[in-house]
Amino acid sequence: MTPIATATNRAGRPIPAGRDPRAIAMAPDGRTAYVLNWLGATVTPIATLTNRPGRPIRVGPFPVAAAFRPGARTLYAASFGADSVTPIDTATGRPGRPLPAGYVFPPTTVGAFPTAVAITA
Repeated sequence: MTPIATATNRAGRPIPAGRDPRAIAMAPDGRTAYVLNWLGATVTPIATLTNRPGRPIRVGPFPVAAAFRPGARTLYAASFGADSVTPIDTATGRPGRPLPAGYVFPPTTVGAFPTAVAITA
C-alpha cells in the first residue's frame, strides 16, 4: 500500500500491509486505516500518523470490503470466500465470531459471496 499526499499528489514510502491488499476502511477518528488483504485472509491496521502497520487480524478468506458501525469501535469485514462477515473489536484487535450466510443481523442479512458492507445508524 502506498500513501499519497493529497496536497502535492506525491507518493510516499510504501507500507507493508499484507498479501494482495484490496480495500481500506478508515476508523471514524481517522487514526487508523484498516487494509483488507485478499490473499492473506487478514485485515492490517495502519496507524495514519506514523504509517506503521500493526498486527494483522485473521478473518475469513478473500476479505473484500469493510465498514464501521456508526459511533462504535467495531469494524465489519466481508469475506467473499467464506460467505461471512467478521466483526472486529478495533480496541483489542480481536475478531469476533463470523456472521455466516443467512445470518440475520437486523436489518441486515449476510448473503453468499458478500462484496460490500453498508451499515446505517
